[in-house]
Amino acid sequence: MIFMKELQKFSLRLNLLYVEDNKSVREETLKVFESLFARVDVAENGKEGLDKYNQNHYDIVITDINMPVINGIEMIKYIHEINPEQKIIAISAHDESDILLDVLLNGVSSFILKPIDLDKLFRILLPVCRDADAQNVNIELFNALQEERKKLKQTVEVLTSHMNTVSIKNEQLGEFYSHTEPESKSELLEEYFAKDEDEGYEKVVFLLDDCEEMIDLLSAIPDELSHFTDGNDQKYIDLVGDDVSKIANILYRYTPFLDPLAQKLEELSRMIADDRDFITIFTAKPDHILKLFDAICIDLSLYMKRFSVESMAMKNIHHIHQPTTLSIQQIITMIHPPETVDDDEGDMEFF
Repeated sequence: MIFMKELQKFSLRLNLLYVEDNKSVREETLKVFESLFARVDVAENGKEGLDKYNQNHYDIVITDINMPVINGIEMIKYIHEINPEQKIIAISAHDESDILLDVLLNGVSSFILKPIDLDKLFRILLPVCRDADAQNVNIELFNALQEERKKLKQTVEVLTSHMNTVSIKNEQLGEFYSHTEPESKSELLEEYFAKDEDEGYEKVVFLLDDCEEMIDLLSAIPDELSHFTDGNDQKYIDLVGDDVSKIANILYRYTPFLDPLAQKLEELSRMIADDRDFITIFTAKPDHILKLFDAICIDLSLYMKRFSVESMAMKNIHHIHQPTTLSIQQIITMIHPPETVDDDEGDMEFF
């Protein structure tokens, strides 16, 4: 049984639909097929065969030709309408040229005459199973490649978002310097990056449910803004405002050290609710607004994950969320630029 061993290298990974109306032939041949294939389903006529074909995936179909209800030739035609690449082997007890021609014209892979000789059966099955297995391998490789492309695309999107965040931070640092006296910069930076100082033994961390809810909201915001740019549907802006407000309300439940961040988010949500001003600036500078929101959402997501396990009860926790607050303030300033006083009142600007 050299051919059988060679055949099993491929057939044992395949599923077979076997359609035969003769009970004794079906039962005897089924024993052989069950030793060759991963799964074998049987049907007694063409209609039952079609019903099973529509409900399952089969790598190979082996069918008798002369059957009741729907014969093998009609069943083959229906199957090829569903899947023109389906591997099909036809079996007939009649060595008639017109039947053979009709079967071949309908795209069967091979033709077997009854009574079935096992050696001939194995020789016929070998190339068909080899081709079917190769087809499956190609599909698996293609799907794996598509999955890798999807992961690569996601990685690129994350890296792009982080690059946007870095760009925004650089812009904010430049803005920070431009409004700071040179002699006070070093003191401000020293305070800004001071070592965290715990406030006693108090342990304040985000509850798991709150953390998960905020991370879900932060993931949704960039998508909602992108949907608005695609169709200018105002409901997406309303969703953004609601999401920002929900995050602010959750932050208010925790330590007062978070209040400045929560207040900025609350202020932003109110401005977004005033759709006219926000939509105007967003429509004028969509890329810039999206980059700012990307920076905010990434910062806050990392913040949530960190403080789901680490205490927020520290005196100078502001130095952690202050960059995010600056990003929020930048959006607020774009929506409502600060008023400036007249020259005769001192040439001062209020930020």
